Amino acid sequence: MERKTKGTYTLRRLFPSLSEEDLLRFQENSSVIRLKKGQNLFISGDTPRSIYGVANGCLKIVRESQEGESVITRIVRAGQIVGIREVFGEFKYGRTSVALKDSEVFSIEKTIVLDLIQRSPAVSLQFMKIFCNELSRLEKRIESDLYRPAKNRVASVIFELFNLFADEGAQNFEPPLNRRDIAELADVTPETVSRAIADFKQAGIMETHGSSFTILDTISLQNEAEER
Repeated sequence: MERKTKGTYTLRRLFPSLSEEDLLRFQENSSVIRLKKGQNLFISGDTPRSIYGVANGCLKIVRESQEGESVITRIVRAGQIVGIREVFGEFKYGRTSVALKDSEVFSIEKTIVLDLIQRSPAVSLQFMKIFCNELSRLEKRIESDLYRPAKNRVASVIFELFNLFADEGAQNFEPPLNRRDIAELADVTPETVSRAIADFKQAGIMETHGSSFTILDTISLQNEAEER
């Protein structure tokens, strides 16, 4: 699997099946929100007024635990869409979205989305595909938690972070996440993350310096991430 070229997603890339007319309506009724690292796109309890497509950068989706701690449930990268479930289900956000780095997000008004879905079978089909992709992602996450060894799940998270935060052609990167965050995304304990990283270091796959990672063998890390 090749690393995707980084760049800005357009509305056409987010909705490749839309007609020019429908895409124009989306463009006329959308705006670009520029988020600095650490800024919120939406907060748990907010009423949804738009759906959001990440043009560049990335977001983390977090929920508050009963103890008041933030738990990361998902990373949303460029080309992905958030807020559909809340808009279609007509309920408030149950999670908070935070920019992990400077990001740009398309905001498309809820009323326009619902109107186009009612009028256009092509738009409805586009959103059905997005729903199916989201369900597939969730199923893979569940299967991963059930059947994949913890070490491979940790490798998968680190490989994703490498793709998100390493400059093109670079081996070194410093994700704005700590070991606890990585553990939450991999659904393991922080101690398991530390053991897995120690194994990867011993195998010559990576080195770490504080919160910084250096990937010495990208292919081996990818193989660990994809092993089933």
